[in-house]
Amino acid sequence: MAVSIPLRVVVMGVAGSGKSTVARAIADHFGARFVEADDHHLPTSVEKMAAGVALTDDDRWPWLISLQQILASGGAGRAGGVVVACSALRRSYRDLLRRAGGVRFVYLDVDRSEIERRLGERRGHFMGASMAESQFGTLEVPGSEETDTVTISGAGSGSRVIDAALRACSSAPFRRPGSDLPLSGGAIDRVISSDELRVLVRQIAFSEILGRAAKRVLLVPPDHTRLHSRAGEITAELYEVLTVAGCDVDVLPALGTHTAMSEEDCLLLFGDRIPYARIVHHQWRTNLVRVGEISAAEVGVLSHGRFTEPIPVETDQHLLLDWDLVVSVGQVVPHEVIGMANFTKNIVIGLGGAPTVHRSHFLGAISDMETIMGRADSPVRHVVDAAFDRFLAERVKVLWVLTVMEDTAEGVVQRGLFVGSGRSSESGGAAFRAAAELAASANVQLVSRPFSRVACWLDPDEFRSTWLGNKSVYRTRMAIADGGELIVLAPGVRVFGEDPAVDALIRRHGYRGTPATLEALGADPELAASLGAAAHLIHGSSEGRFRIVYCTDPMNGGLTREEVESVGFSWWSFPEASAFLGVDALTASGSQLDVNGEAFDFIANPALGLWATSDRFAGAV
Repeated sequence: MAVSIPLRVVVMGVAGSGKSTVARAIADHFGARFVEADDHHLPTSVEKMAAGVALTDDDRWPWLISLQQILASGGAGRAGGVVVACSALRRSYRDLLRRAGGVRFVYLDVDRSEIERRLGERRGHFMGASMAESQFGTLEVPGSEETDTVTISGAGSGSRVIDAALRACSSAPFRRPGSDLPLSGGAIDRVISSDELRVLVRQIAFSEILGRAAKRVLLVPPDHTRLHSRAGEITAELYEVLTVAGCDVDVLPALGTHTAMSEEDCLLLFGDRIPYARIVHHQWRTNLVRVGEISAAEVGVLSHGRFTEPIPVETDQHLLLDWDLVVSVGQVVPHEVIGMANFTKNIVIGLGGAPTVHRSHFLGAISDMETIMGRADSPVRHVVDAAFDRFLAERVKVLWVLTVMEDTAEGVVQRGLFVGSGRSSESGGAAFRAAAELAASANVQLVSRPFSRVACWLDPDEFRSTWLGNKSVYRTRMAIADGGELIVLAPGVRVFGEDPAVDALIRRHGYRGTPATLEALGADPELAASLGAAAHLIHGSSEGRFRIVYCTDPMNGGLTREEVESVGFSWWSFPEASAFLGVDALTASGSQLDVNGEAFDFIANPALGLWATSDRFAGAV
């Protein structure tokens, strides 16, 4: 029988349906690894079930994450893949397992009376007959929209059930739910012009917003630090079309911990098309509503025990004002904390409160960003998707509008526009995954040799702090040779942190690497209370592997030499560095020669990509 390799199968159903027997037979047939999901419950969960106490979702999420990681591994080297026997009773549980990619579900359908009979005959198993009521109370039978699932009667003889399951696993791959995307598309050789984008955005406005009879609409774009995302054009076009149609429209930029946008910043991003009075400023320390929490146990599984604190989920109260529709606009691009930026991150982190931002960012830092950057799935991606799906999706209807951009020799071009709605398991998640796949092609640059000397340009309209400017560090670190040099041309950088309290912490502790930062966490209560700042200190350090030279302009308000060197960076005068290297805002990325004729690599827009040697990027999987 022909089968895709590695096979990823979940045999699901209530206790007593025969999952383990069928899953083991499938694994034996294909030479796959068999996994009994019950073996991966936390000890506390096993104790509860043995005592006849039903598990809560907080008990199940860490267990399901462990199984998702097993499925994602594809069987840990087994050519046949992996087959998991798991109840997977609720749609949300199956959606979490789907994050492994390419998962097929085989649902064994058995009626309640037969299950009660089977469970009554069991001996020495924590799932007694009394649990049948709880199992069927929890079960959400897979519907026709779950196109990666096949239903098989589990009531017949064992051999007939197994034969049916084997036929299902040998068929063509099932289509993943949410794969139908309205108004979506892109390709590595496509160029979406401004005129074409305007037409597409108007189609979105009429079919996906006004077509849903939305009258009160909240637009959530990024701030001016994403000048090249085209989110500004899209937001301005939507604002104009919707207001002309009589809609009540607010604009709430997803600032995260960034400084609120000034009127000048808004002009840079939106032009003069949105009145500044319609801009609502997110405040990450105030005006927040707590909507839920990702448990410590779940975070511990995601981080493999390196971080075991819960992550509270707080959001801007303006998001919850009974909008008919929220339109989240942004760019999918490699990111140091979450792997690929945007989608649920724009809402959960961009409009999140201090504990949400701090702890999610620290989770990313402690999980090793070099294994995260450029990946659509990561520990922090799980957190933000879970936070949106569990705590916000029922309260906020969101339409996601996602761009993919590429910095080329001819300038920045748009490669794709992807639109979807709803949860990570619905068309919103499908839009993000499609955009992330294109972004991996457009924005991940694999270099043939490590950079021994690389210079990055930071647009002064976009980068005014090392908090933002250190994207030059994050995005190039996997391409820089040991002992190499990164020169950061930063004419607009005037502070370290966007926030005064964070700025003070950066000045106090500097970018001195992971061990020094973790030591500082134990000694400085203020840093321990600001885990996002601690994460930034880790991200911004080269860990002693290469030299970082910040080129600022003190004569025009930039950071001084003393300030730059005090945090562990080297310093060079921006006017001198720019003249010596012979580059400026108009220089295209590529190989350059300095005034002495010595070669260096130049990156004109580090925020638009990720640079890595092929061995480092592949080794980070």
